[in-house]
Amino acid sequence: MKRQIGFMLLVFIGIFISTISAAQRTGPQAEMERLERQAEDLASQNDSEGASLAIGKAAMMADILLKKTKEPNMKMIYQAASSLYRGQELGLKALAIYEQTGNIPPAPAGVCNLLLQGTKKLKTSREWLHQIPLGSLKNITKLREDYLRKNEDWDSLFKEFYTELECK
Repeated sequence: MKRQIGFMLLVFIGIFISTISAAQRTGPQAEMERLERQAEDLASQNDSEGASLAIGKAAMMADILLKKTKEPNMKMIYQAASSLYRGQELGLKALAIYEQTGNIPPAPAGVCNLLLQGTKKLKTSREWLHQIPLGSLKNITKLREDYLRKNEDWDSLFKEFYTELECK
């Protein structure tokens, strides 16, 4: 079971290698992207707990950017990113707890609850993303599409985990 979850996580992380380059950039946006990549790296190494902490920090950076920006569509992007990252954080915490409890289904109720909370955060993120007008600037449209894709993939992964962990 542990190898199967680890393999699924590795495949999933491979899908999400970030296409946004933060090379030679500084500031909160670059730091947010760096933390997202760090979370992906840690998850691919089966370090769910470390990945959860890193993506939680990325969510904090998204919140900082949300407060600093004046542009309405970017505010929605950062709000969506924060919710997406919080959802990922909850799902990764669930996996970390499941691993600590022995990887034996059925998972404890707390693990299943974290997966459900993560799913709700993903839904909130999608709602923010769908509020962004389709005719927005190219960079906003690209971020919107990337976050929507990540949202759908994480949602699918959470549903698979929920079933595999025999949550009720």
